[in-house]
Amino acid sequence: MKIIMLRSNPIDPDVRLEKEAKTLANAGHDVTLVGWQRFGNAPVQEKRHRYTIRRLKFRAPVEKGGVILYLPIWWILALFWLLKEDWDVVHAADLDTYVPAILAAKSKRKQLVYDIFDFYADLVVLPAYVRNCVAAFDIYLMRFADAVIVVDPSRLRQIGKDGGDNGINIIYNSPEDSRHLATVDMRQEQWKPFKIFYAGILGEGRDFESVIHAAKDIGDVLVEFAGFGYYAEYLRSISEQEPPHVTFVGRIPYDDVISRTLQSDLLFALYDPDVPNNRYASPNKLFEAMMCGKPILISDGTAMAEIVREEKCGFVVPYGNADAIKHAILTLKENPALCKHLGKNGREAYEKKYNWENMEERLLKIYVGLQKK
Repeated sequence: MKIIMLRSNPIDPDVRLEKEAKTLANAGHDVTLVGWQRFGNAPVQEKRHRYTIRRLKFRAPVEKGGVILYLPIWWILALFWLLKEDWDVVHAADLDTYVPAILAAKSKRKQLVYDIFDFYADLVVLPAYVRNCVAAFDIYLMRFADAVIVVDPSRLRQIGKDGGDNGINIIYNSPEDSRHLATVDMRQEQWKPFKIFYAGILGEGRDFESVIHAAKDIGDVLVEFAGFGYYAEYLRSISEQEPPHVTFVGRIPYDDVISRTLQSDLLFALYDPDVPNNRYASPNKLFEAMMCGKPILISDGTAMAEIVREEKCGFVVPYGNADAIKHAILTLKENPALCKHLGKNGREAYEKKYNWENMEERLLKIYVGLQKK
């Protein structure tokens, strides 16, 4: 099958979409990822693994909240590209690619997969009537998909579905097993602080400040940031002002993210649950911590917190509660055995339930079903 996978970012990288693309390409499908190059300077076209990435260039804000006014132009670009190309299935990630995907699929009488990374109505806080209109529009459009994918069971509540709904599939945001990327920690013979690591989008609605202040107050704690987004320059400046406590390495390859995770003591994903989408977020960081056997610090009131409590693989703290965050970090720093135990719990849960091999089976089953239609 010829598969087009559509994403509203430059795919430089896009960890989840590229994992799915790699799985489908390995299964013998002809896969092309089409991204919106609204920022960055990645090449217009490149080959990765066994799939191709094609980028449609039109500049727009990095943050999703600021990109809404540009969406109609992106939809037109994506629609014309889809109409002129030859393909069998369009795999659309989120509502901001699903609209042109529907129009193209129905026009060409091709199959359509809707992969919901983030529910658009809850991406930012909106007036209730606006949010409800966007949600109703999104949920209505889902009926036109041949298959719908969500990243976590909690998303089913968000979109008003249940586990018995035909065509709804759950594929967790699990990483491939990459523990082999561990490298020797050169700090072993030197001063070696308790290392806390965060890699990902450095966006609003995430508590970085409390962790930074805790590191400074506790001492012998290093917080390392990698990624891009709203807070990138701020974190870069903090790292220059507070070099013993904070480092910022910018955007790094995914293999480097895993390597640095393996050399860390603690990860964190402190998302503001007052942002509706954050309550249902299923970020790479949680499953990367589990895969690497590292404990993680998570905000209460989120779907991630439910998993951390169930698997006993980290600490759950109230969002923005600096004292609770500091206490959790200090507890783990002073108790290496507890760190190891929580990390082991996460690793066992990854092996039994959340590993990418299980997710690959689910994804390939969807496409086998499409081929039979």
